Amino acid sequence: MKRNKRVPIFWVIIFFFFLGGGFVWGGESENLKPAPDLKLTDINGNAFKLSDYRGKVVILNFWALWCPPCQIEIPHLVSLYDKYKDKGLVILGIAISSGNDKKIKEKAKEWNINYPVINEEECPFVRRSFSEVRAIPNSYIINQEGKFFKNYVGFSTTTPIELEKDIKTLLKQ
Repeated sequence: MKRNKRVPIFWVIIFFFFLGGGFVWGGESENLKPAPDLKLTDINGNAFKLSDYRGKVVILNFWALWCPPCQIEIPHLVSLYDKYKDKGLVILGIAISSGNDKKIKEKAKEWNINYPVINEEECPFVRRSFSEVRAIPNSYIINQEGKFFKNYVGFSTTTPIELEKDIKTLLKQ
């Protein structure tokens, strides 16, 4: 009996989704939705609200310890943070389904994460506020007025380039 050797279309779509950069949405400033004013505590015990960063460009990056694309993306975020933190960029990493703070701290140190990291398991309202996060990595860019600017779902080699372009655009405003 001869087997059909064609690749199922599902796998082709998945391959090009990740290769091509996943999914990006964004809009013009007059159509932007306000980000929720979350009260957060990072894995080092520092408490803050999202509104504390009004006037700055914020990237909320959802990731997980077990996510290979996240591990590839994080060094790019570290580099962007180093380059633009003094110009008004804030990055907040939100570790989802990644275990306790100790485990996340170990990985954050290993991966040289230099921005605040929040354990989603310690702040469950974060997931409720971002229930549309169904794939990771997932990065939301929030403008200086506290409104969503863009959302990047997935990772590709073009993601850091696009993120930097958006950061530059917003920092000029």
